Amino acid sequence: MEPVNDVIVAADNAIWYVGLAIILIAGLFFLYKFKGMQVVRLPEHIKLLRPKKQKKRKGETSVISSFQAFCVGMGARIGVGNIAGVATAIFMGGAGAIMWMWIFALIGACTSFVESTLGQLFKEKKSDGQYHGGPAYYIKNGMKNHKFAVFIAFWIILTYGIGFVANQAANSADAFTALAPEADWLPIVLAIVFAAMTAFLVFGGIVRIAKFSEILVPVMAVAWMVFALAAIVLNFGYIDDAIALIVTDAFDFQKIIAGFTGSCIMYGLRRGVFSNEAGIGSVANIASSAHVEHPVRQGYLQSIGVLIDTLVVCSATAFLLLTYFPDGLVEGGLHVPIGEAIKGGMYDTTPLEPVREALAATLGGSWTSYLLAIFMFVFAFSSLISYYSMSEANLRFIKDSPKNLLVLRILVVAAVFVACIVPVTLVWNLMDLFMAVMAIMNIYALFHLYKYVVAVHDDYRKQKDAGTEVPEFYVDNIKDSGLDTSGITVWDRE
Repeated sequence: MEPVNDVIVAADNAIWYVGLAIILIAGLFFLYKFKGMQVVRLPEHIKLLRPKKQKKRKGETSVISSFQAFCVGMGARIGVGNIAGVATAIFMGGAGAIMWMWIFALIGACTSFVESTLGQLFKEKKSDGQYHGGPAYYIKNGMKNHKFAVFIAFWIILTYGIGFVANQAANSADAFTALAPEADWLPIVLAIVFAAMTAFLVFGGIVRIAKFSEILVPVMAVAWMVFALAAIVLNFGYIDDAIALIVTDAFDFQKIIAGFTGSCIMYGLRRGVFSNEAGIGSVANIASSAHVEHPVRQGYLQSIGVLIDTLVVCSATAFLLLTYFPDGLVEGGLHVPIGEAIKGGMYDTTPLEPVREALAATLGGSWTSYLLAIFMFVFAFSSLISYYSMSEANLRFIKDSPKNLLVLRILVVAAVFVACIVPVTLVWNLMDLFMAVMAIMNIYALFHLYKYVVAVHDDYRKQKDAGTEVPEFYVDNIKDSGLDTSGITVWDRE
């Protein structure tokens, strides 16, 4: 498979030149159009994180709340990318990749707001009684381009329902098998257990997934933060060195220009987008499932989700690595942090191994290796079930058929089983390529439809400025906008 992998890597590097330009241009454009709302209105967005009972509309029975949809979305964002992805960014792009992850997250948060609001606006109610939406839905209902919508729906199922599901399961299994490399039976046992757990959730439907994520995601994010911060505090004497290393490496233009596909900018973008998923349309599928009074509410929540994922959770992993200076790693008379030693070739290992070493050496004990495996499992599993919910929404878009849904669920469970027992290097590179293509297609649609978001956002702000605590949206609120609202089907007055 090596020649195939080489071709994929070459295509991956080439397509990410286009991906970088488009993601950056879109982010800066939306940043300007919405006046930096992801930062300016941050206190208001934080208040929306409080779970609340929401008023049901006529005909609604079991609905997914705004907070549940936020948690499922965070489940997709908080995955192996927050640990292995961050380590890989430092491994390949150096410490400066972290700075570029932060920059792209601040920009991408507005892009996430746009796509999530569009997902809410053009969502549809399907045969299961739930709302479904995402890029395929707003391309069909907003752009009126059904063929493009079907293609992007198929691409999402392929990329997330099969590929990313397999990727998450494989990385979680690897974390456990590394604890007992001599146990040949372990991968099969893990495959059976992971597949059984996946089957329990996906055959239970999207409401069960939402309830599971509502409990799991906040707990796992806080728990990882506690352990990572404990290690950082113990190495706090090196925090200024870590910050200086991030800043100086990020703006070392000689490093940036030489081999740009492997630069800190490119790896900051690629691993950042893999983690927070801003602009690639994936989380818009999840955001659309929520019952909300106004589409902008869910857009705001998903915007802050990007910031939490990258600026908080990813940063914890980054500083865990960059504040750990093991004895014996000396270059030019100076101690070298383990994260930078990887980039400098002083370590011949995988990116996840230094995370394991930093935890064990700092917190004292091999028990931390088991802890890391548990976190990798929980992070991977939360992303896995979120990816399934995206796939279900898009399958229902192509054809809302119980038979097709059964086939998808079987394929997802099978993908989890197989991924636990095969190498995943090729899968990582393929998913990176698919993600870039997904971002290009999705942002093309966002540029066509952003005026709808402007109109809906103006309506929300108008109601808030008039003193309305919880703004409500109906399609006739924007009847004077000059936009074609015929594709908006679930926002009529009762």
